[in-house]
Amino acid sequence: MAFAAPPPPGPPAHRRARASARLVERWSWAMGQPVHLVLYADSDDRGYEAAAGALAELRRVESRLTLFESASDLVELNRHAGGRAMRVDTDLAAVLAASAEARFATAGAFNVAVDPLMRTWGFHRPRATAPAPAEIAEAREAVEAAVVVLDGDRVALPARHTQLDLGGVGVGYGLDRMAAVLRQQGVTSAFIDISGDCLGLGSPPGKAGWDVAIADPLVPDGTRGMVRLRDRALATSANTVSVVRYGREVRGHVMDPASGYPADRKVQATAVARSGLLADSRSTAMLVMGKPAPGVERAIFV
Repeated sequence: MAFAAPPPPGPPAHRRARASARLVERWSWAMGQPVHLVLYADSDDRGYEAAAGALAELRRVESRLTLFESASDLVELNRHAGGRAMRVDTDLAAVLAASAEARFATAGAFNVAVDPLMRTWGFHRPRATAPAPAEIAEAREAVEAAVVVLDGDRVALPARHTQLDLGGVGVGYGLDRMAAVLRQQGVTSAFIDISGDCLGLGSPPGKAGWDVAIADPLVPDGTRGMVRLRDRALATSANTVSVVRYGREVRGHVMDPASGYPADRKVQATAVARSGLLADSRSTAMLVMGKPAPGVERAIFV
């Protein structure tokens, strides 16, 4: 879960910095999270049209990559585990290819095959008690044995216990796709925020970039600093918001594939990178690793 949030677009003087720029702001909901989009366009109509197209693209991506719709490409691929290769669309193929690269670059700290651990710890179906060591070991073995075979537009999961969860990378890919649609619509200045994972396209009028505050999870309303984004993305991972509880025991949702337990080296990890997909996957890995990951331009830890 990310904690970054942009400040308000700016005072009236800021908005007058470019007389032809019209500010358009949209709020929505996708991927189970609030979505905030701010952009500048040469007219209100063109701005709202571009915003609608970007939000529609995010929902389209969600329909392909979610675990919570039985007809999604990801759910269908998981059904094929242990069977023949399946033809997938360009979205799932792109995310799986990037995920394979992330797994290699982070020595396994990022692994989309963590779904068996997510289920064991009760993130898909609530459970009254924490899993027993034997349950965790069994799920961890399924994660370690997982292989994703990519061959063009065909994907195979040879091991029948392999189950993929794209929660650590799907939002980042959604940010990138939204930005691509905005660029196609001629938008060169926009800020996209999906529950704190965000992407700054260009910069707002009269500014060098989009200023983002990094919230401090240990201090109410506190911040850990500011980051300026210009054609860059930021993602934050933490084990303090999306949690399960067993009595007084609280466990977060970011799993350490090697141990089988929720990551606990750091409270929060923020990554700034050249794309949403890269920032998203690396912030997840950094929470597991407790140190910066390859491809990250700036890392912030709590």
